[in-house]
Amino acid sequence: MSIIDVERHDQGIARVVMKHELARNAMGEELRGALLAVLPELVMDEQTRVIMIASGLKDFSVGGDLSKMDELSDPKASRQRMLSAHRLARLLLSIDKPLIAEVRGHAVGAGAGLALVCDTIVMGETASIGFPFLRVGLAPDFAIAHTLTRRIGLAKARQALLYARSFKGPEALAIGMVDEVVADDSVSITAMERAHELASLPSLAASLTKRMMECSDNPTVVLDFEAMAQPICFASDDFREGLSAFREKRKPRFGSPVR
Repeated sequence: MSIIDVERHDQGIARVVMKHELARNAMGEELRGALLAVLPELVMDEQTRVIMIASGLKDFSVGGDLSKMDELSDPKASRQRMLSAHRLARLLLSIDKPLIAEVRGHAVGAGAGLALVCDTIVMGETASIGFPFLRVGLAPDFAIAHTLTRRIGLAKARQALLYARSFKGPEALAIGMVDEVVADDSVSITAMERAHELASLPSLAASLTKRMMECSDNPTVVLDFEAMAQPICFASDDFREGLSAFREKRKPRFGSPVR
């Protein structure tokens, strides 16, 4: 039985649903491998404009599989595990297409990291997102020190990680950790609404914007990136459509494939 379903929706929306019931979507080798098997295809598919990451279970993901970590006391084995986990983290961080996370239940440890790599996080009001690494003698993984700091700033990220804190939806929203908090039974509906909004955007400009934001800390690099990105956009069908729509006072119909 597959532990990943890929749902295809209109406007080029792909919804990746995790359902590793025995492990509560723990980010172990099996689930990581399943995600690595489907995500590259969606990245390369020109018809896919937005990727959603969701859970078919009560929880989004309970993080690392602690039941299999006794064997990792050997430094060589633990390093190999981290490098394997990094394959998925690096892939997600490199995806130019918009990513949306639907968070219900618990998103813990690497499960929180999976949500944090997404551009938009829609969270249920009773859901929780947490960083318990230090409680079990571990440092953060799945690029959380980067993604969490980018979202809430260094000082708040330091407090969250050093005190191994968990955050319910309203508190996570208040500090900018997530983007929207809704009733638990509205998470999928709201996330799909956001997906349709993103799918209606000019995909080339959206992908360039994502890459530009990654170097936002360095104004010189941003200016260099702009000098490359804008001429590409000016030559695109999306720009011609956007300009025509503006002149004709109508809503643009963007359709350039994501490359």
